[in-house]
Amino acid sequence: MSASLRSAIARDRRHLVDLAAELIRIPTVNPPGSHYAACVATLDTLSRRAGLATRVVRIPHARVVKSLPDAVDCPRAIVIGRWDVGAPRTVHFNAHYDVVPAAPTGWRFGPFEPRVSGGWLYGRGSADMKGSIACVLHALATMRRLDITPSVNIEVSWTPDEETDSTFGVQWLVQKKLLEADYAIVCEGGSGRHVGCGHNGVLWFEVDVHGRAAHGSEPHRGLNAVEQMSALVLELKKYQQQLARRTFRNPDGRIRSATLNVGGVTATQPGGKINTVPGAVTLTLDRRVLPNENLTEAERHLRAFIRGAARRIPRLRVTVRKINQHTATFSDPEGPFPRAFGAALSRVRGQSARFTVSTGFNDSHFFAGEGGLPTIGWGPGGEACHGTDERVRVAELVEAAQTYAEFVTTFAG
Repeated sequence: MSASLRSAIARDRRHLVDLAAELIRIPTVNPPGSHYAACVATLDTLSRRAGLATRVVRIPHARVVKSLPDAVDCPRAIVIGRWDVGAPRTVHFNAHYDVVPAAPTGWRFGPFEPRVSGGWLYGRGSADMKGSIACVLHALATMRRLDITPSVNIEVSWTPDEETDSTFGVQWLVQKKLLEADYAIVCEGGSGRHVGCGHNGVLWFEVDVHGRAAHGSEPHRGLNAVEQMSALVLELKKYQQQLARRTFRNPDGRIRSATLNVGGVTATQPGGKINTVPGAVTLTLDRRVLPNENLTEAERHLRAFIRGAARRIPRLRVTVRKINQHTATFSDPEGPFPRAFGAALSRVRGQSARFTVSTGFNDSHFFAGEGGLPTIGWGPGGEACHGTDERVRVAELVEAAQTYAEFVTTFAG
């Protein structure tokens, strides 16, 4: 039966591609959360067609607008679906339906005009991660059509806002106790033969460097904030070298180091001109926290280094603001849930699964941390996520759908 199910999933790959394409055409760009309502309606319909009993959880709009004033016309909602077969255990699948903005030019095809070419499905969200939603729905729809019952109850959630901070997505789902699951699969964070069993944490900061504005013809009367920032950046290079000595061994044996990215966003004060000594400048810091590090200690250590730099650099004054954080997560790959998923993946791909920890972060930590669920991350992967010509191999979409089906028909919990 396992082989026949996989064959049926592969034969009907057009249905799988059509599902993904239908979702890609909806430009759910976040921020601000455009066309969420249309996507939620489509996801609800597609999930019911796949045989799931669904409900739509609408986030109180006043809460949304209070936190996100630009989202006044962009309501948030979560689609939850269930296939209850009376099994003692439930496996939850999660994927987000929001996408990052797309440059209007430079695409081989339009970002929201999905097209298959050379075995690849192109379009914003094809890899991150509407393709994953299509894989789950295609797997379940094929099982329904063949009258194959899973060995566990199935629960899914299609959530918004992962591309920002997940406040009204998975965080809301978990904190409001909307889950009825024993295990969670986040459909990203691993791909190919590599199964994600965790991810780095992150600390994001804005650093204001204070100077004194003056006329550009008399720079000696001011204190150039950009020059002060440059001195701070040179100090932070030393900090990056310190972080390189903080390491974590992945389950696959690779050694990774903690990192700090400086200046992803950098801007002088409003009103700056070419003939003005900049009086203030802001830069961002992106500190990736390893699973064996403590988030609070990592923040304390970075703040202490910046205070020390301010003492070493003449007249340097800075203000440091934390703007976001997410904890790292790690699940033992030797647990029964990851091992069973790895075995299903190995049977489908014909090669042994390997476990890894993602350098980026995703919604796994909400399920594993706050939700307390054994959690893994794996999906069809892709290329150019967040970039021009985002795409995913159709063959990988098929194998992902086959793997999900293989797992839920063989795992007993």
